[in-house]
Amino acid sequence: MDSFQLALLTAARYNILPLTSRCNLHCLFCSHRQNPPGVEARYLPPLDPEQVDIILDYLDGSNKIVIGESATRLIEGEPMTHPAFLAILARVRKRFPAAVLQITTNGTYLSREMAAALTSLKPLEINLSLNSASPAGRFKLMGDEQPDTAIKAPLTLKQAGITYHGSLVVLPWITGWPDVRDTILYLASSGARTIRILLPGYTRLAPPELRYPEDLRQQVEVELASLRRQTEIPLLLEPPCLDDLTPVVEGVIPGTPAYRAGIKRGDIILAVDGRKPRTRVEAFRLISQRGKRYLEVRRQEKHEPGPVTCQNLTLELLVERNGSGLVFSCDFDPDLLQEVDLACRRHRARRVLVMTSELAGNVIKKAMEWLPWDIEVVTVASNFFGGTIACAGLLTFDDFKIAWQEWSRKNYKPVDLIVLPSLPFDYRGFDLRGQHYFDLAVTAGVPVEVAGN
Repeated sequence: MDSFQLALLTAARYNILPLTSRCNLHCLFCSHRQNPPGVEARYLPPLDPEQVDIILDYLDGSNKIVIGESATRLIEGEPMTHPAFLAILARVRKRFPAAVLQITTNGTYLSREMAAALTSLKPLEINLSLNSASPAGRFKLMGDEQPDTAIKAPLTLKQAGITYHGSLVVLPWITGWPDVRDTILYLASSGARTIRILLPGYTRLAPPELRYPEDLRQQVEVELASLRRQTEIPLLLEPPCLDDLTPVVEGVIPGTPAYRAGIKRGDIILAVDGRKPRTRVEAFRLISQRGKRYLEVRRQEKHEPGPVTCQNLTLELLVERNGSGLVFSCDFDPDLLQEVDLACRRHRARRVLVMTSELAGNVIKKAMEWLPWDIEVVTVASNFFGGTIACAGLLTFDDFKIAWQEWSRKNYKPVDLIVLPSLPFDYRGFDLRGQHYFDLAVTAGVPVEVAGN
C-alpha cells in the first residue's frame, strides 16, 4: 500500500486529513528518530489539490476533521509547511461548512496573518505543541532557531478568538523546572482551554539525553499539584496511570456549562440522568449529549485543619454545541465488552486469555470482571521498542508471542481463546513489522481475535 492509499484509509477510518510528512523542526523527543529497524512507517509528500479532493470523499463532515496527526503508519508532519495549506483548508470548509477542523501544529507558522486567515475558516480548534515558552528551551527541545512566532502564538490565538489547547513534553533535566513551570502558566494565562503535560517516551535506541529518572512522573505530579493552585485551567498529565475505572473528573474548563454548574476536579460522577456510568469514558459520553443533564456527584474535600468530608450533590447543566467542559482521563470503552463477549460466544470459549499493554493492564483487569467468562488478563512488555514504551499501539506480534510463551510455561490449564487489542494491527491485521496477528493462533494452537475496532 503506497502513502496515498494509506492517506485514504486514514481519512475513512479515523476522519484524519493527512497533508504532509514534512516537518520544519528537529524535536529531540521525536518518536520517528528512535524507531528500531523494520518498522513500516510511510512518508507522505505534500498532497496536491486533486489528491485532497479525492480524500474529501472519505471524510465525515458531521464529525471533527483532524489535520496534523496520524493514526496509521503515515509519519505525521507540520501541516502548515504545506505550500497550499490555507487553500486546502478553504476547500475543506467549502465541502463541510459546519465541521470543526482540529489542527495540530508546532506554532512556527502561527503569525497574525495566519491567525486572521484561520479566523475566516471557523469553526476550528488548534492543538499547539509549544513545549517551551523560551527561545533557549525551544532551541534545546526542538531545534527552533526562529522561535518568536511560536512563542507569541498563544497570545496571537487568544487575540484572534481561536479556540486552542496547549501541550508540552516535559524534559526538566534539559530545560530546567522553571522553564516547565513558566510554559504551563504562560499557556494558562494566554487562553488555552486545557494543557496536556506529556511524559516523554523513549525506545531502547534513544540517546542518553532522553533517558529520564524513574521518579519523573512523581516529580511532575508534585509540580502540577502546586501549579493547580495557581490556575483553573485543566492540567492533564499523559499518559495517565490509572488503577481503576472510577469516573472521576480530571478537570473543568472555565466558562463552560460544567464550570457554571459548580462541578470540580476530583468529583466522582455517580449518575447521569439516573444512569450509573461504569467508566470515565462512559461518563464523558453520557454527559456530552446535548441538552439538559442531571448529575449525581460525590465530592470529597479536605479542610485544613480537619478531616476529609464527603457529600453527594445533585447538579444540573445544559450541554451546548461545544460540549460540557468536563475533562476525563481515558480509561476503558464499555463497548469493547460486547466485542469480547461475542468473541467468547462465537468460539464457545469458557477460559479466555486477554492480552494487553502494561499501561492498560489495571483497567482492563477491572473491566473484564463484568463478563461471565473465566478471563485472565496478561500484560505484554514492549520488547521490540523497549525503553519506556508501554502502550498497546506499539506492541508487535513478537511481543505477544513472547508473552504467550512465558505464560504457557507457567500455566498448564488450556485456554479456549486469546483476545488481543486491535491497536497494534492495521485493518488487514498486520503489525508495524508486517506480521499478522493470526500467526499467534498457529503458534498457540488456540483461536485468536482482536477487539477494539
